[in-house]
Amino acid sequence: MKSLLVMRHAKSAGAMAGQDDFDRELDSRGRADLPRMGHAIAAADSPQLVLSSSARRARQTTEGVGSFLPDAITRYDDGLYLAPPRTLHETMAREGGDADCLLVVAHNPGLEMWIEELCGAQVVLPTAGLACIDFGADNWQRISRGGGQLRFYLIPRLLKTLEA
Repeated sequence: MKSLLVMRHAKSAGAMAGQDDFDRELDSRGRADLPRMGHAIAAADSPQLVLSSSARRARQTTEGVGSFLPDAITRYDDGLYLAPPRTLHETMAREGGDADCLLVVAHNPGLEMWIEELCGAQVVLPTAGLACIDFGADNWQRISRGGGQLRFYLIPRLLKTLEA
C-alpha cells in the first residue's frame, strides 16, 4: 500500500516590484503554520521521501515541515513549479522509488486538480493545506487516476482552532 501526502506551500508574501513569482517568500502566517503542519504530518504518517517544487516558498515550506521528518529524504524539482496534474503524476511515478509514503509540496491549481484525478475528491487546498490519499498499489508507477481514497484532509486554520 502507498500513501501520498499532497501539500500546498504555506502562505507567501506578494511579489515585490520586479520580483519574480518563483522567488516569493513565506509571510509570517505561512512561517507560523509550518510547525503545526509538520507535527500533524509526523503524527499521521512518516514520509520517507519529500518531493518539492524548488520555488522559494515551496522550499521554505519543505524545510519548515521537514524538521519534523528527520528520516525523510528531500528532493527539489524545478518541474514541480506550477506543475499541471500530468507532471505531478509523472514525477511521483518516476521519483517515488521504494517509499511507502511520499510527500509532494507544490502549487495550485495543479494540486487540487491532481487530487481530484487521483481519488475523485474535490478539495479546496488553501496554503499549507494537506491531503492524504491511500492506494492499494505496491508501486508508484502502478498508481492510476481514480484509484486512490482520500484518507484525510487538514488545513492550518482547523489545527489552530483545535489548539485553542
